[in-house]
Amino acid sequence: MWKSMLECHHIQCQAIREARGLGPIVSGKKLSDDHSNDILQLERELLSWISSFSCWVGAQRGYVRALNNWLVKCLLYEPEETPDGIVPFSPGRMGAPPVFVICNQWAQAMDRVSGKEVVDAMRIFAMSVFQLWEHEKLEMRQRLVTNKDLERKARNLDREDQKIQKEIQALDKKVVLVAGDGNSLSATENIVYQSDTSNSSLQGILQCIFEAMERFTADSMKAYEELVQRSEEERRA
Repeated sequence: MWKSMLECHHIQCQAIREARGLGPIVSGKKLSDDHSNDILQLERELLSWISSFSCWVGAQRGYVRALNNWLVKCLLYEPEETPDGIVPFSPGRMGAPPVFVICNQWAQAMDRVSGKEVVDAMRIFAMSVFQLWEHEKLEMRQRLVTNKDLERKARNLDREDQKIQKEIQALDKKVVLVAGDGNSLSATENIVYQSDTSNSSLQGILQCIFEAMERFTADSMKAYEELVQRSEEERRA
């Protein structure tokens, strides 16, 4: 699986590098109603993408941790203290069966492989699209001065903006809970005020995402290859 995913992300990276016509996120052109709706839909899809990836990584890590913790409870383990500190837990040194050794290594491998770089790259894309949405809302406010017929549309934009804010806040809580890294995606702070990504190119942002995906997948594949190798060693021992 990981080998196929790595090949897929490598192809995606190559396609983005060779792409043409992917300019700045914000072009300065006046957007139509359809374009505004497309921006809103894209933002929601990006938030869903971040959430799905974070939950996927978190589910794998949580499953392995739960399995390893359950196995540890089956061992009569008492931490050994030395002048240099507590000796790291090692089922192999205790003479435990191979399943305990492999599962413990699996849990350690999952802790080493982090999806934070991928999530951060996705966040930047979401920030860029959100800023474009905020820019369109500001333009609408300015046009209200000369066109009262736009007032209804402006109210609709405000309602949609509140929905997006709530979706971002909900995602923020989910990502922090899954990743445990303390990072947030506050719509009113990180996105609007602290990160000016309006001049970022679509090509550059997508390239960062897929390069991060490629590294994450490569690290995961290496971790599982080492796990298989250790399993074979335990089987032959």
